[in-house]
Amino acid sequence: MGLRGRRKRRPGLMAAAGAAVVLAGCGSGSGKDLAHPPYTVKSVQYGFATTKDVGKGAIRVDDSGHGSHVIYTPPDSVPTCSYVQRADDTKVQVQPAVELVGGNSTGRFIVGPPNPDRSALPVVTQGAVVFTNDALADAGMRTVMAEAAKCPDSFSILGGPPIIVGDYKVNGRTFKSGAWTGFAQQLAHTSPPDLGTGTYDDLATVVAHRANAVVYLQLAQIHKTGQRADSSEKLSKLIKTTLDRLG
Repeated sequence: MGLRGRRKRRPGLMAAAGAAVVLAGCGSGSGKDLAHPPYTVKSVQYGFATTKDVGKGAIRVDDSGHGSHVIYTPPDSVPTCSYVQRADDTKVQVQPAVELVGGNSTGRFIVGPPNPDRSALPVVTQGAVVFTNDALADAGMRTVMAEAAKCPDSFSILGGPPIIVGDYKVNGRTFKSGAWTGFAQQLAHTSPPDLGTGTYDDLATVVAHRANAVVYLQLAQIHKTGQRADSSEKLSKLIKTTLDRLG
């Protein structure tokens, strides 16, 4: 894909949708409380955002090629500080995602437009790790929170593919919705002026824990410079839908 305007894609998120393979939808669009603790991999998947939730024209896309993207995280991992593995100015080592020992992963599910270059729909990435008991999930979430706490407020990527070069600003906060607790992040990426993209990347993340499950959702968009960032606002609606389905 190109590097300018709406053709400037988001590695690992927009790029995954750009190579889309249409699959059967995951999750369920009907009602609330489709699952309750203790969770299973299958019951958590029922809670995931659907194509209908994301918007008209959205499809589920295959993530099988994720390892070839310029920003790689393992498909079974939980995000903690996106893009930071390519940062050139962090003062401590920070992981972009962590793999949790002792749990079963749902894998990574992506819902978005067939062609992100030609659509205003966001790309939603979601997954979960389900444990055999609450104690293991508690320990896993402590690992996630500890790594997320190290995510810097800002960092820069000076080299590499032009699509990731630039300045990154991160805002984090605690997250709570009913019995679910965790953290929320909003990341904005602006490219150097000489690239002339006229756009910026807007990525929101929520990681939440309850009982024996750790669940995450990410919502990525590209905005024109000067437009308001609203990924966090849109993600808050999607995460509420997901957590309502999970009881």
